Formats: sequence, structure tokens, C-alpha cells
Amino acid sequence: MNLSKILLCVLAFFYIVACGDEDNTVKKNHSTTTVSPMNHSEHEHGGVVDVIDLSSVADPPAVLVAATPDGKGGVMLAIELENFELVPLEANKGNQPRQGHLHVQLDGMTVAMISENHYHLSNLVNGHHEIAVSLSAIDHRNYYLDGKPISDSVMVMIEGGEEASGPDISFEVEIVEGKVKGGLSRFEVSKGDSVEVIVHSDQIDEVHLHVYDKMKKVEPGVPAVIRLDATIPGIFEAELHSAGFRIFELQVS
Repeated sequence: MNLSKILLCVLAFFYIVACGDEDNTVKKNHSTTTVSPMNHSEHEHGGVVDVIDLSSVADPPAVLVAATPDGKGGVMLAIELENFELVPLEANKGNQPRQGHLHVQLDGMTVAMISENHYHLSNLVNGHHEIAVSLSAIDHRNYYLDGKPISDSVMVMIEGGEEASGPDISFEVEIVEGKVKGGLSRFEVSKGDSVEVIVHSDQIDEVHLHVYDKMKKVEPGVPAVIRLDATIPGIFEAELHSAGFRIFELQVS
């Protein structure tokens, strides 16, 4: 009789231990299930940014644009793509690192979103214009590589189009062998003026006007043309981006 009691106590002990282990297992599984959706949510929402960086992708895509003016106020664009497939603008599938469409910019403003290698821009005003083409994902975010948009740009001279209203004031700068011809100038304008600065250079670079944040490519025979409305008072520096030296100052008062 005593032996039976002992056996019952032993069985009861193991039953309690087993139940305790089962409870722990349930708690651990529940915790894992709870954490997983949180990570998924952070991945889907917290990580969303305005650009998609392809720096870690092997053989990333590239774009090259050529522009041919038609003499009638328009220009035909021919776009070459490498490692990139154009898909319809209305595509509703998820982003792929080598798929998307193109954004076309005229003088820094987006004027078209296309899924074709040839495109005609019309009704342009006469004068120099910068045309840029960049790669965009299906959801319209820009593709980046090493911190910069995957894009290409070209300067064109438009003729046969509409006559542009001239600026209130215009300046020219010439850079030869790494020096500003005539020395560093400060151009003075009044607040509210429309301003044009034309920069010539014997080297390929980019002209950057600070605060107004105007960036234009310059190369031999193709000047950088910066146009702006002088709405912010102060003294602002312009530099050659890669060379890293000042080329003029703009004073707005």
C-alpha cells in the first residue's frame, strides 16, 4: 500500500513537470510569432525611402542619352540602356533592380515619364537647355548608384522655337586651365531680378551655386547656363564641383 502511494507521487511529479514544460513551449512559440510580424512591418514601412540604392547589385544598370535638335523648337532623344528593361508605366508588380521606366528632365524640371528608347520634346524656347534622363523604379523612386542618381545629361542649343523672354541681367564667366579669367567676380543684382549666368570652361565639371542649389554640367564648347529668380537675399558662392574652387559670387540685395 505504501509502495502504491510512492508510485502515485512519482507519477504526479512527472506529470506536473511535463505540464510545466508544455506551458514554456507555448510561451516561446507565441513570442516568436509576435516578433516576426513586427520585423516584417518595419521592413515594409520603416525602411521605405525616396530612392533605391543599387550599389550592392552586380552589373548595375546604366543610361546614355543623345539629343538631336530638329531646328523647329524641338529635340529628338535617343536613349541607350545597359542592364535595364523598360516596363509599362501602369505596371503594378513589385520593383526589380533592373526594371522600370525613365524620367526626362528639362532644365531641372521633370517633363515626361516614358517607357521607350526614343522620345521627342517639342515647343521649346530658343537657347541652351540641359536635358537629363534618369532611371526610375516601377513605383517612381529614383535608382541611385554610389550616392548619385543613375542618369545622363546633355546640353542642346534650340533654334526655330519660341523666343525666350530675356533675363533682367546676365553675366559670363570663363575658366581656363583651372583659373577664372579676369579673377573672381561678385555679381550684384536686386531682389526680384531674373538672372542668367553663363559659365565657359576648358574642362568637364559641374557648376554649383550654393543656397539656390543650382547645378549645371559644363564642358569644352558647351557652357553651363544657370537661370534663377533672385528671391533670397545674401552673398552666395558658386564653385566647380569636382575642381573645388570658387568661380564667382552672387550678391542679392
